[in-house]
Amino acid sequence: MRVRPLMLLCALSAAAAYGQAPSFEVASVKRVSPEESFKRMAGPGTGVPDAMFFQGGPGSKSPERIKYSKVTLRMLLKKAYNLKPFQISGPGWLDDEFYEIAAVLPPGTKEEELRLMLQALLTERFRIESHKSSKTFPAYSLTVAKGGPKLKPALPPPPPDKDPKEVNAEMMRRMQEKTKARMEARKDQPRQNFGGGSFWHTSATLAQLAESLSARLDLPVVDKTGLEGKYSFELEWVKEGPNAVPGPSIYVAVEEQLGLKLQSSKEELELLVIDKAEKVPLEN
Repeated sequence: MRVRPLMLLCALSAAAAYGQAPSFEVASVKRVSPEESFKRMAGPGTGVPDAMFFQGGPGSKSPERIKYSKVTLRMLLKKAYNLKPFQISGPGWLDDEFYEIAAVLPPGTKEEELRLMLQALLTERFRIESHKSSKTFPAYSLTVAKGGPKLKPALPPPPPDKDPKEVNAEMMRRMQEKTKARMEARKDQPRQNFGGGSFWHTSATLAQLAESLSARLDLPVVDKTGLEGKYSFELEWVKEGPNAVPGPSIYVAVEEQLGLKLQSSKEELELLVIDKAEKVPLEN
């Protein structure tokens, strides 16, 4: 009997938590030929590079469809397993070959389910054989600051009759009003190279907060607060730089606004090792 790749078994085992293995209703995986890849990178007729992108999926304007264009297998694995690029080890071509994926998702698909579906799809189409390991990496530890946490209780779920899009729109308006007030207070200050960011969660664990911070920093963030339960978070910061307007960096904002602290550390993190994979995916 042929042994199935380890990662596919892991994905299907994890999917049992949802009652059955989730899968795409329709999925197309295509390799972008070297010639076509060069044309797209050159921006035929324009000289402007075509952008690689991930579109659609849960939380987007097209929750039941995804379209990924000119992305590498490392990028796909990163998205499927929610890892940083350096947590994926494999052949050098993981960064050199480009692919396109278009798929239809079952209605109501959640982000966690999409990841499982991607794991199974990539394993099958690229005939991936892999294993999990661990390695010590530079990281940030998320801890409680000296003054204690400044966390707000999780917001109750919206009424069944309220559109989730309206809830998100309300949160967006609140953040925009705060940004506008901050900029108004600094209207007489230089704005060169202004930039920053913000995000919010209405109900999330500290581990989920750490995940959101990881996506915005150069290193992974590991929750070491010891705080359990769910909270609501609002975080807003400005980018550091010689000409940036005054304001908190993301590190200062975490401490001032949330009562938490990001500290440099070394953490043993998961490593996905690709033992074998095919450059040309199986036909659709």
